Amino acid sequence: MCVGNEYLFCLMRRNICYAFPFLSLLFSVPAFSDSSPSDTEHFTLQDAEARFVKENVQLLAQKCNVDAARAQVLQNKLWDNPTVNVNQSVYNTESGKNGATKWFPISDNGESNLQVQQVITIAGKRNKRIAMADYAAQKTEYLFFDLLRTLKYQLRSDFFKLVFTQEILKVYTLEIESLSKLIATFDKQYKNGYVSKKELLRLKASLFSLESEKLALDNQLVDTRADFLVLLHENSVCPVAVADINAFNSARFSIPPLKCLIDTALLYRNDYKAIMTDVRFNQINLDYQKSLAIPDFQIIAGWDKNGSYVHNYNYLGIQLDVPFFNRNQGNIKSALAAYQASQFNYQSARDQVMSDVADAYAKATQTEELYRTFDAAFSSDFASLREEVLKNYEKRNMSLLEFLDFYDAYKQNAVQFTTLQNNRANAFEGVNYSVGKNLISW
Repeated sequence: MCVGNEYLFCLMRRNICYAFPFLSLLFSVPAFSDSSPSDTEHFTLQDAEARFVKENVQLLAQKCNVDAARAQVLQNKLWDNPTVNVNQSVYNTESGKNGATKWFPISDNGESNLQVQQVITIAGKRNKRIAMADYAAQKTEYLFFDLLRTLKYQLRSDFFKLVFTQEILKVYTLEIESLSKLIATFDKQYKNGYVSKKELLRLKASLFSLESEKLALDNQLVDTRADFLVLLHENSVCPVAVADINAFNSARFSIPPLKCLIDTALLYRNDYKAIMTDVRFNQINLDYQKSLAIPDFQIIAGWDKNGSYVHNYNYLGIQLDVPFFNRNQGNIKSALAAYQASQFNYQSARDQVMSDVADAYAKATQTEELYRTFDAAFSSDFASLREEVLKNYEKRNMSLLEFLDFYDAYKQNAVQFTTLQNNRANAFEGVNYSVGKNLISW
């Protein structure tokens, strides 16, 4: 029989003995299995990209813009149509005198004339219009491929975010399920007086904190899935991203030197090419506006039956505007300013490309260095350490609070490592995005 302090010691030993089976249960919960609803569709990265290229409505709309711009090149290659002017007298007021037909007289006593006009474009205007239309079409194509680059980067970023958020949620689900079972058992023991209320409330507070953190992650996952489905033009399924994480973790990527990346970006970045095309377009437009100061002329050929000084008058003429007041001075000045502005925009775009590449290179290098310093066996060692923690708790070498601290540390380690994996994937995608080409792939 126990009395006084001995009674308290016996009670503590009995509480600990009751707790041992529950702690074993806590660490023996099976791994989380992602149960999926019936409308779930699993996507690999290759599946997502294939559907994206085929179904994305923004790409389809921009492709139509490319076709429209190319049609303008065809339109500017067409020659101006001739103008035909035909006149015929309707009523002859002197039909009684000359014996001609009163209505629509087509005899020699009636009046008829025919005139044909053709615009002749000079000073290379037609070729300049064709060149400008061609540059406008090239720019539209570059913008299409730049949109493809941007949306594809967003697609791949969303995909990796889905993958690693799903992994983090597995950790939270495992801990919540384990802790919920432990609390349910401790509730029974509390009613029997074997567990203190303080310990039970501490466990419940930890569970509430985990559930709140998981809810925030669930909301992030919902937002990411929504963005992902918009890119695929799909809204009737719940996407689950599937990837070989172990292969990604074991891969070692070689990042090219910075100068090589910059040279590649200046060669492949389509937004940069679009700015270069703007410079050429504005240069041609300046030449075109200067050529408009030289007026085009019209060649006129005609025939008049009775409307001139002789019967059946045939004539040939030329018509043109005299550039006395308007020599297109304002448009020339405007085109010059636009050309100069495009040159500054080109310099700014070049600086921006170099800055983007340098920024992506620095992030990728730093992230990869951090990842390579991380011991791959650390997480597995940390997981196996749980057994040692359990043994120490059995020997009463640590309190429940110390045990919960380790429990939280395990969660933090899993979350941080998964976040590092996601950051690593985003860093490499950032390099590809800044360069405009998939130099790093997996």
